[in-house]
Amino acid sequence: MKDAATTMDNHNLANAIAELVFARYKSCPAKCKPTVRPDGTREWTNLASVVVRTAEGKLVCASIATGVKAMPDNTVATAGGGILHDCHAEILAIRAFNRYLINECQKLDGDESYFSPCVVRNANTESRNFKRFRLGEKCQIYLLASEVPCGDASMEQIGAGTKEAWDSTLLERGRPLKGREYFSEIGQVRTKPGRSDAPESLSKSCTDKLCLRQFTSLLLTPTTLLMETDGMYLAALIVPESKLNRESFTRAFGRYGRLSRMLGLEDRRSYGFWPFEYWTYGWPRFEHSKECIDEDSSKPSNISLIYVANMEDVESIIKGRKMGAKASSISGASVVSRILLIHDAIPLAGRDVGLTPTMYSDLKRDPARQRQKDICRRALGNWWQTAEDNFVVLR
Repeated sequence: MKDAATTMDNHNLANAIAELVFARYKSCPAKCKPTVRPDGTREWTNLASVVVRTAEGKLVCASIATGVKAMPDNTVATAGGGILHDCHAEILAIRAFNRYLINECQKLDGDESYFSPCVVRNANTESRNFKRFRLGEKCQIYLLASEVPCGDASMEQIGAGTKEAWDSTLLERGRPLKGREYFSEIGQVRTKPGRSDAPESLSKSCTDKLCLRQFTSLLLTPTTLLMETDGMYLAALIVPESKLNRESFTRAFGRYGRLSRMLGLEDRRSYGFWPFEYWTYGWPRFEHSKECIDEDSSKPSNISLIYVANMEDVESIIKGRKMGAKASSISGASVVSRILLIHDAIPLAGRDVGLTPTMYSDLKRDPARQRQKDICRRALGNWWQTAEDNFVVLR
């Protein structure tokens, strides 16, 4: 149990992180943000940001993303690595954080004098799974979200004070629940999107994906080729003070919640299980949240914003690609798409380890990482796989 002083320190830090993130968001171009439609309807969205606190106490807003959409599952198999399947803010922010890390690795590789606030060259060549780079000493990583992540952590908030009929045969058939359906059935894997009339995506809820990150780290497949996993886990998930239901979070994410029966089986040599804390911020509020818009007729924005601290351009994403891009053009792929992340990671990793894969799926077969995924998925249950986004990496 934490003492009151520690709790207050965490709350003050969370407020400082929120102030930094929202100030940075405010400076982003208006074209990337929710707007007022021609008929007068106002738009809203959700925001998430990955912030790193350095050993010296400096806060680095590495990434910001907004979004509430997910692409249908039938688009994934033909995406060729160029379409963002899941455009919820939390997931895009983590993808953008990985883009930030890869960019830092590129700078360190190309300039011996370059100093990165978050990434350092790895001097520990005796490491069992040596990677060229690692997170800076004593850096801590935080994820700020303007809303409670969709999925199990938000069920009490969605269904407060209401009752519903429950079809228990859905779980007997092994089917994951879709979005908000049967919200009184807690502890379950859920998929996006929340609307019952939307095409099936099979993309798991942000709650479920953040659960998985406690086992596999925040690193995506391309970034695992370059960086050690040590330290690459969330220290805390930060949400608005009015929205934290600690009982829900403990069940959805915690060691003694729905994950409890699988703990102890994780591979601690490379990964382990690293649960994050739950913090809150009280001020400021996100200006484009549904709560701030406060209109019954408001609609969710179709646009996602992607900000990466070490890149000049802020991207506008719609239907998983850069706004205005041709459907099949590689120029329409986001900087956080699989194909562009792996395109930049391969040269940095390949020089040292002789990596010559031909397909993206070849890179995802790290046994330790796969074991971590399997442990988490078995604990959660009903984890249906999405279609595979496989494509040629190197010819």
